[in-house]
Amino acid sequence: MRLSEFIRTDAERILREWEEMVKAQRPETSLPGSVLRAPAAAILRSLAETLDSSSLTPQGNFSQGTERVAAVHVDLRIESGFDLAQIIGEYSALRACILRLWRATDPLAFTEQGVTEISRLTEAIDEVVSQTVHVYEQREAKYRDRFLGMLGHDLRNPLNSISLGAASLSEAAQLTDSQRATVARILNSVRRLDRMVSDILDFARGRLGSPMPLFLSPTDLEPLLREVAEEVQSANPRFSIELKVEEELTGEWDSDRLKQAVSNLLLNAIQHGGGAKIELSATSAGDHVIVEVHNDGPPIPPELLGSIFDPLVHGKSSGQNRSGLGLGLFIVSEIVSAHQGTIQVNSTAADGTTFTVHLPYHPNRKVWPQV
Repeated sequence: MRLSEFIRTDAERILREWEEMVKAQRPETSLPGSVLRAPAAAILRSLAETLDSSSLTPQGNFSQGTERVAAVHVDLRIESGFDLAQIIGEYSALRACILRLWRATDPLAFTEQGVTEISRLTEAIDEVVSQTVHVYEQREAKYRDRFLGMLGHDLRNPLNSISLGAASLSEAAQLTDSQRATVARILNSVRRLDRMVSDILDFARGRLGSPMPLFLSPTDLEPLLREVAEEVQSANPRFSIELKVEEELTGEWDSDRLKQAVSNLLLNAIQHGGGAKIELSATSAGDHVIVEVHNDGPPIPPELLGSIFDPLVHGKSSGQNRSGLGLGLFIVSEIVSAHQGTIQVNSTAADGTTFTVHLPYHPNRKVWPQV
């Protein structure tokens, strides 16, 4: 009996044994048999059609069918809490059931012709698995982006309410000096929390494989850096930020992302540097701009230099107080990389610490929509 004929004739027996195997592998599943079997029944039909085709491989005449079957299978399983490994495991179980039952039904099945059919069955199932992985990644990306969007929205709504309320209180004439100081601390805390939310979202995107979202537009670097320097210094009056920028530094960049990167570098210098003065400079160098942030003070320990841009790493000595999530420099690195630039750090006791960013004027980069 040909393998395709056996699959059609004994589909119910194959599905029944396959269902028992899947339930044994995942005993906590509460899916009814009809739902559990649905994608497998469609897969069996596609396999039989492939084995009957004249081509020795399933490519070309099977891809569209497998993509449709894989999509249904993945959707049903994701909704039921299956992960990718468990979904792929179902195909291994299905192949094992087909071959074991075929051999039990026809002891002469494993002839030379049978070996050829087994090879084609393996190719066909591998094609289904390939399509399944592709569909699963698409579905995962969709759910991931939706989750990140909801996370940013749900966290920022209460923060905005607190910020608006505190700003309204700060304008009240009857507040005492002590009350105004309290309101100012609330506003500063809200700003810090908002930056932390942004860092967490960017970190999640990077860890889950989403590209850093960019919106490139003509940007003049001088007013951008000046704005960031004034904002950071205003929030940290004990520090002095010295700005040196050449004129006519205009390129195609994401201005909001660059502000975020420069702000993180300045805040890093404030938190981890030992001096009250920080230098921020930008110069042209051929087809790119060099942006540097320099501070004096104790150098970064050599053992940390290799991982300074890794997430959740605090680039400071153990004697300093830790604050923040340790994501600032990681986010800077992601932003610079998204602009097809590079960043490096040099830190010595004699020269202090300098972060140097090389930023192309015109990144050849796809523009990604904001999430």
